[in-house]
Amino acid sequence: MAGKKPEDVRSVGSRQKIWRMEAGKGPFKYADIRALCFMYGADEAMTERLTDLAARADAENIWEDFTDVLIPGFGLYLDLEQSAAAIKTYDAELIHGLLQTPLYHEHLTIGEGMAENARRRDAELRITRMETAFGGADPPLVTAVIGESALHRIIGSADIMREQLRYLRRLSDEKTNVEVRILPWSGGAHPGLRGGAFTLLEFTEPDTDVVYLESQADARYLEKESKLRTYRDVWETLRQKSVRLEEYTT
Repeated sequence: MAGKKPEDVRSVGSRQKIWRMEAGKGPFKYADIRALCFMYGADEAMTERLTDLAARADAENIWEDFTDVLIPGFGLYLDLEQSAAAIKTYDAELIHGLLQTPLYHEHLTIGEGMAENARRRDAELRITRMETAFGGADPPLVTAVIGESALHRIIGSADIMREQLRYLRRLSDEKTNVEVRILPWSGGAHPGLRGGAFTLLEFTEPDTDVVYLESQADARYLEKESKLRTYRDVWETLRQKSVRLEEYTT
């Protein structure tokens, strides 16, 4: 053990980035690998070995094939999603990506103005994402708080929305690791109104939780404890104001 603390290697990257690199999760920059090796006191042979391993790990990154349809920063989110112990998400207007039916997803991309080829690639990405997140022996616990607006906004057609709601109910009934909650209009004002959609990713490793925020152009990751605490508090309020899908009546 080199005896280094997170603050000792902060120049290389954030706490989350350092943890992912030490856990063997890319993407990697060779300059970062060599900088960490120097800080940890690794000799040249070990440095070369770790650099080579990083190159192989990057070559096996399943999201590399989808860079043409990924917004900047979303590939890291997908990596985090598949290794998270719990995913807690809130969105007032949209069904979370892990919970969408193929037709809902397709018409969502049409509404976003995607070209046909990009829509086809995005559909392939969706399938890979679902298989990666839910296909393992120990899938994450997913709790989604969905605004009532998302159930009434017609994406594609009324039939597609009815099928989407049936699919959410089926997930809730059949998957013990998935909980869908609805935040009704009657709930009034709540802290999610100002900040908008977010996803809180929780991990088994200490001090590695992260909040994911997405905009039209890029993605942001919050990991400072003060900000995490704020979003945990917001999440808990949203959870308390929402009802389980089984209890929701349209």
